Amino acid sequence: MPGRINRSLSWWVSAPVIVACLVAASAGAQTAREVRGAAAVEPLENEPPAKIVVDPPLAESLSHGRVVIQYRAENLHIVPVFGAAALAVSPRIGHVHVTVDDAPWVWADASGDPVIINGLPPGPHKVLIQLETANHRLLDQGMVRFTVPDASSAPVQTAAEAPGVVVRDAGSEPPAKLLIDSPDPARLARGVLFLTYRAQNLQIVPVYGPAALAVSPRVGHIHVTVDDASWHWADASGNPIILQGLPAGPHRILIQLVNANHQPLDQGTVQITIPAAMAQAH
Repeated sequence: MPGRINRSLSWWVSAPVIVACLVAASAGAQTAREVRGAAAVEPLENEPPAKIVVDPPLAESLSHGRVVIQYRAENLHIVPVFGAAALAVSPRIGHVHVTVDDAPWVWADASGDPVIINGLPPGPHKVLIQLETANHRLLDQGMVRFTVPDASSAPVQTAAEAPGVVVRDAGSEPPAKLLIDSPDPARLARGVLFLTYRAQNLQIVPVYGPAALAVSPRVGHIHVTVDDASWHWADASGNPIILQGLPAGPHRILIQLVNANHQPLDQGTVQITIPAAMAQAH
């Protein structure tokens, strides 16, 4: 009995000490609010300016010719909500515009996922990431400059990884299919391409790598190529594809449904024409 009493007293004495140690250990760490900003359920007055922090491309991916750029927004929540009415939402919401090598057009991304670009030719490049309001007004921006290594120093690409080659995943699942809607005509008349799509027999999620090929149900994402460019960007949000600033005239948008290891499963092409007046407005 005395032994049991002693052990009980020992617990009651040591428990506060344990709690104090845990609090002290976490005191130096940043809180979730400090990193991510105010919770979306908490309206704010006099919000501080929105800022974007853009990291250099991941070195390992870049050595293989794949550009992966991580970023984060301060004092703004990245969400796929657009329009003038959304400017009144608090805490502030918005998205990013991405420009590659001074192209006249941008793509809008509201996922918060890293920017992933494949197929850029060897040599120097730059990517501009602009933090925008829900109504596409510039708040802040950051640019990264980098050099894509020569293809001769990169790993040899297999036939299954070559552009345009459709690879069917093994297993009992039915083939993955990509369904693309027609462009929104009202937005297109204003010079904005707004494309919705959906995948069948595949979940669009930001999970990558050969190990993810074993995940069931199948997971993957899309690749988007504009006007037969040598490069494309990867999108794993499932949100509509939004392009602004395309020059007047005809354009071709290739959307490829790919598995988690970037191998094409299905694809579709959309042909559009940007009105001259709208292109000049940009």
